[in-house]
Amino acid sequence: MFAVILAAGRGKRMGDLAADCSKTMLPINGKPKLAYTIESLPDQIETVILIVNYCSGQIKEYFGENYANRKIVYRDQEVLNGTDGALRTAKDLLHDQDKFIVLNGDDMYRKRDLERMLRYDRSTLACYSYDAKKFGIISVDDSDNFEGIMEKSDNHTEGLAGSGAFVLGKEYFEFKPVAISDTEFGLPHTVLSMYEKYPVKVVHTDHWQAVGTPEQYEEAQEIISKFL
Repeated sequence: MFAVILAAGRGKRMGDLAADCSKTMLPINGKPKLAYTIESLPDQIETVILIVNYCSGQIKEYFGENYANRKIVYRDQEVLNGTDGALRTAKDLLHDQDKFIVLNGDDMYRKRDLERMLRYDRSTLACYSYDAKKFGIISVDDSDNFEGIMEKSDNHTEGLAGSGAFVLGKEYFEFKPVAISDTEFGLPHTVLSMYEKYPVKVVHTDHWQAVGTPEQYEEAQEIISKFL
């Protein structure tokens, strides 16, 4: 089974911390953030596809062709056109796969949560937040399927935050990319377009850590033990 980890972004919100390295390579307890993501993968995952761009040489040098007893494959996202665009750079490897997992390279996930996600043909991980203005907030239907998304807003005081983790299959590529700006296409938004034909189950967790800002990076270093 494949895991796709999105690690191409510049990390502008990190400021000087990511001036000369990928935000996914920022160290936590002496080890790159991305290493924890790979090590948290369920045992079924045999191959990891890393989608890279910014400072990709650092990532390739560190992880090489094998890491944590898994084969590592790289795909360069030459144009940073969003998370949907990132995933489609690996279409040649995924077009016949009934199930694969997609993760954000700059987020922290627990292995047992990812294992729970794999119980379903299609799923996404979400965590209730009381500081919801920092995140995209998702909504669910009566069957706990992913039904809608609201982008980051100062009006959000609390809500179910989408973690960016998905279990998908080859059917994803049947759907056209959904634009979220003039230059980007969103993976969660494309997943929503699958709703009527291929519903996506929402798996709930109480521990997930986004690492996209200096403040979140500090938090991650303090709570890393929760993800080991």
